[in-house]
Amino acid sequence: MTDLTFVTGNPEKFEIAQATFQKHGLHLVQEDLDTDEIQSEDGDKIVRDKVSKAYEALKRPVVVNDDSWAIPGLNGFPGPYMKSILHWLTVEDLLRLTAPLEDRRIILSQRIAYQHDQTQKVFLKEYTGTILKESAGVRGNTLWKIISMPGDEGLSVSQAFEQGRDPAKREVAEGWEAFIDWYKETNT
Repeated sequence: MTDLTFVTGNPEKFEIAQATFQKHGLHLVQEDLDTDEIQSEDGDKIVRDKVSKAYEALKRPVVVNDDSWAIPGLNGFPGPYMKSILHWLTVEDLLRLTAPLEDRRIILSQRIAYQHDQTQKVFLKEYTGTILKESAGVRGNTLWKIISMPGDEGLSVSQAFEQGRDPAKREVAEGWEAFIDWYKETNT
């Protein structure tokens, strides 16, 4: 089986994917490719466009990941726009925005898309985390300092990474597990 290229500039996303691939004896390589991302509220459209552009640019099998974050207490805001929001809002801004919320859930819709030739496949996994009331940790982006995901035992995502927890054992690796099961079945 040849190496698969994961197109991402996000070191933590790559760390989770790589650890999960290694657990299965597979090799994943990272490629940081700057492409324009379409703006849409439809996560499937975004990830399909993203994987098509990556495949067209690299001309080899690729996988991409795109996350949407919905805060039910804010009517699903920001959805697929989290990356843009994090350019403008600080940790303090996000804490002020979410402080009055009784519903402190945040829902991650993780989409992993693969493309090679005419084969394009999208995997969707959703996880429900919690918005913390204060910032904790320094690693990763602004959001990671104020949310806790399933299996992180109340720690922020930032703290979970800082403590060196095995990324392949975090619940957010389950989407990669589903992809790897399909990938191994179709490529052996």
